[in-house]
Amino acid sequence: MKRALLALAALLSLAATKEVGPGSYCPLPEGDEPPACLETATQDYEPFFSGLREGVVDDEALARVEQDLAGEDRYQALSTLAYAYYVLSQRAVRSKAGSDADVSARLESWNALIGDTYRGSSDQAFRGAMREAVGDLQHRAPAIPVRCTDADGNITQCQSTAAVAQSITDVRDRTGLRGRLGRLIQRLLGGSN
Repeated sequence: MKRALLALAALLSLAATKEVGPGSYCPLPEGDEPPACLETATQDYEPFFSGLREGVVDDEALARVEQDLAGEDRYQALSTLAYAYYVLSQRAVRSKAGSDADVSARLESWNALIGDTYRGSSDQAFRGAMREAVGDLQHRAPAIPVRCTDADGNITQCQSTAAVAQSITDVRDRTGLRGRLGRLIQRLLGGSN
């Protein structure tokens, strides 16, 4: 037990001192303010961050962030999108209704974008950063009710943070060694697919 606690402390220490810069994911902040590692992003995406501060996500400014997710600034765009997801989730929870149809629709859209980007990327380091961002959202962002697709392809209600994690898990389960093994087992056991 003591060794396990020491190992956990060492891992947490490494995580706390992780170098954050170009080519890495910028973890979510403790509060609502953008973390220092998003300083360049707040300048590059100033209209987006300005709108986010005012509670309005400008579609034109968002389009640039979404486009950059597949480009050279993908780590900065990923960190920006994760931060915005976090902020919108926090605001939805604080609102009187507890949820907002526009926020839910936005999070559904971002869940799909994250899944599609993960599926389309062959850069394993970036995929790792995406998994880190999704894990961060899953543990830190409040869960908001959204629509998602179940295993049978039906639209159902789920929680935003579970849905974003599922978007990546689905890709991992359908591709690579895990996907091939899963399909082989399905065929051996007589299941569909």
